[in-house]
Amino acid sequence: MKKIAVLTGGGDCPGLNNAIKQIVHSGKDKFEIEGITEGWAGAIKIALGGDRETYTLPLNVEQVRRIDRTGGTILMSSRKNPFNYNNQDLSDEVMKFLNENYYALIAIGGEDTLGVAGKLSKKGLRVVGIPKTIDKDLCGTQFTLGFDSAVDIVWKEIEILKSTAGSHGLTYFVEIMGRNAGHLTYWSAVAAGAHFVTIPEVETNYEKLFERISERKKSLPMKRGYTLDGLRYTMIIVSEGTKLRSIGEIKKGKTDDHGNTYLGGVAEFLTKNYTEMTGNEARAVVLGHIQRGGAPSFQDRIRGRILGEESLKLIRKEYFGRMATIDNYETGDVSLDQIIGRIRVLDADKCYDQEKFRPIIGKENKIYHEKEIDKS
Repeated sequence: MKKIAVLTGGGDCPGLNNAIKQIVHSGKDKFEIEGITEGWAGAIKIALGGDRETYTLPLNVEQVRRIDRTGGTILMSSRKNPFNYNNQDLSDEVMKFLNENYYALIAIGGEDTLGVAGKLSKKGLRVVGIPKTIDKDLCGTQFTLGFDSAVDIVWKEIEILKSTAGSHGLTYFVEIMGRNAGHLTYWSAVAAGAHFVTIPEVETNYEKLFERISERKKSLPMKRGYTLDGLRYTMIIVSEGTKLRSIGEIKKGKTDDHGNTYLGGVAEFLTKNYTEMTGNEARAVVLGHIQRGGAPSFQDRIRGRILGEESLKLIRKEYFGRMATIDNYETGDVSLDQIIGRIRVLDADKCYDQEKFRPIIGKENKIYHEKEIDKS
């Protein structure tokens, strides 16, 4: 039987194990399935002479029987890059190992993981991709594994915060993941009924945002010394990649192997400056990795199965260098070339009010506007 490898790269999310399980079930009669642990890092370590048993996991029906009930990935993950591993280009070594030992590789990941897969495909690697990212910023596909689950987690966390915010009349700046694209922040804010939202696609004039918050507070009617229930607090949902006017992104300084600078701290920055400029009390909340944890939503359970099955179809047809997709609720595939150096973002001119810092739903009879652009 021909052997297929599977790896998961980048941040974990619900739905990965569902895709892995379906790959095993779909391929069990024709292929031997083996997982490579730690994403591209595992492949690199084996290619450099590491113990293969340490970085691989045989996958069979019994092995994956219960994994679809939980989030994360049984194969573990990493953000390593064979084109830039400890400042070395080890892509040739990794490709040689994979092509000599496997009939094909299924890479499950976001723009970085599948961007590597696309570059290796150009060199001759027999690879197909499955889209996964809670940021939903992959080109070529309308849906990605993990996004639906993350939105479901985030809006529920915001709802929980409302009870404390309402009890004390607080202003909350809630920081949500999203480096270049605001899909997660945008839809979480809509679902939770947040009052204001900032996204990476547009520059945020934070002084004007503070004015909007103050105007809202002043406009609320008073009764018995406080504003009416449900209107006495303010929730601002903030993408971690929000670009502040004259400042830009709030960065942590560290950079990963794909050249991405770690972000974080924009909610703290806004809270501090809001308090200093207005004299009003505020709090910062960073949801962090809670957003990508837990069991998959029903949508990610289903999409994991669908995309796992589609990846096997591509391999059977020898359509290598392709990514399985779901677009307008139809399955398909696109070239991995569409992933390299490109991202899918909100079309902010059509779905976001930059003066009021609020989403626009249903403009031009379309619920949602997005577009694909060069990452640069």
